[in-house]
Amino acid sequence: MALRTNKSDMIEGPLWGKILKFALFYMMTAFLQKLYSAADVAVVGKFAGADALAGVGTCTVVVNLFLNFILGLSAGGTIVLGQAIGAGEREKISKAAHTAIAVAICGGVVISVVCLLFTEQLLSMVNVPENVLPHAIIYFRVIAIGFVPALTYNFGAAILRAKGDAKRPLYIVSISGIINVGLNLLFVCVFKMESGGVALATIISQAFTAVAVLYILSNEEDETRIFFKRVRVYKEPFIKMIKFGLPSAIQSSVFSSANVIVQSRVNSFGPAATAGSAAVNSITEFYSEMCSSFYQSSLVFVSQNFGAKKFDRIKKTIFICFVYMIGIWAIQSLLTFLFGENLIRIYTDDAASIEMGLRKFSVVGYSYGIMGLMTIMSGALRGMGASFFNMVSSIIGVCGIRLVWIFTAFKSFNTIEALYVCYPLSWGGTFVFHSIMFMFVYKKAKAKSQILQHMP
Repeated sequence: MALRTNKSDMIEGPLWGKILKFALFYMMTAFLQKLYSAADVAVVGKFAGADALAGVGTCTVVVNLFLNFILGLSAGGTIVLGQAIGAGEREKISKAAHTAIAVAICGGVVISVVCLLFTEQLLSMVNVPENVLPHAIIYFRVIAIGFVPALTYNFGAAILRAKGDAKRPLYIVSISGIINVGLNLLFVCVFKMESGGVALATIISQAFTAVAVLYILSNEEDETRIFFKRVRVYKEPFIKMIKFGLPSAIQSSVFSSANVIVQSRVNSFGPAATAGSAAVNSITEFYSEMCSSFYQSSLVFVSQNFGAKKFDRIKKTIFICFVYMIGIWAIQSLLTFLFGENLIRIYTDDAASIEMGLRKFSVVGYSYGIMGLMTIMSGALRGMGASFFNMVSSIIGVCGIRLVWIFTAFKSFNTIEALYVCYPLSWGGTFVFHSIMFMFVYKKAKAKSQILQHMP
């Protein structure tokens, strides 16, 4: 059976066009996937009021605390698959793919059970206002039911992207996005279900994505084909997935924990600040995915070229991603400057919420490019298998700087703008740490490869 993994696209030939094409397909897919949460926030904000908007928005931080842990493991799956594809190791590719699906299903079940059993305790971590809490509880519990299909899709899409296929995840999410928006309007506007309605629409859409990606993978003609009887945890790829993915999972959870602290400080400024922040978060999620598209490009291209021992292409990949990211940064800044208030008004008509949202947007809207540069270096480190180094520098940089700022400078200024400054500061510091770590790991790996090449 032939190995149809688009391997030559990543380890051979020009990179500029291939990286851009891969990033754009990922970006379009991520944009459509973000319509889940964006449609939730916009519909509930427009048709159910500011309290319901705040309830949906404040849940996101808590949900991500658990969801990002398992998704961090999916990065490990991408690395294992990418390196195996680069090296042409067919059996390892198959076992890694089946293991990834098993981890997604098991992880989804565990998270769902925990979230359903401890809903109120988890929401108490972010000091949800009393008038917002009923909306938050309903939304959180319904969303918790959908973790299995959500993770199954994300792990399945990671398998496809690891071999260079960014098109079919886009097709899946295009259809599911339409389903989600239509059901949002039906459940909220017609059935008056408020926050529970948008959550139900989301999990139905996620169920579609899971079924679709499993159907595609079960009909592949290469080593990534999924046979449901073989879906289980295989020891060797699982150990590698844990080795590469667990640091990423821990890192994501620590990030989310730091964001829980930030969200609790936001909530202390009142419901308008919570609602305004929720609106801006939904907008900047699209900014974040612009950055993530080049993180994914860095991760996948670096992992395959690392597996193929093509070190010069690793450095070229990072440089190209940097150039594209600077262009994206300019676009984001222009959008923020020209359309900031209009974008927030998509989500709410409440004047106080709009004003608080603009105060956040004035800080973070111009600084996401810093995060983009940081994540490109993060992808490069992970692609070379240096997930532990990436985790250490990320925790020290993002979480350390963010928390030190909150408990020192923010206390002195005590303004919401001062709170939001913790984001660009932590991204910039972590970018520096990642760059230092990359130079160390790259030189060591290249030297080791050269020694092995000259051994008899």
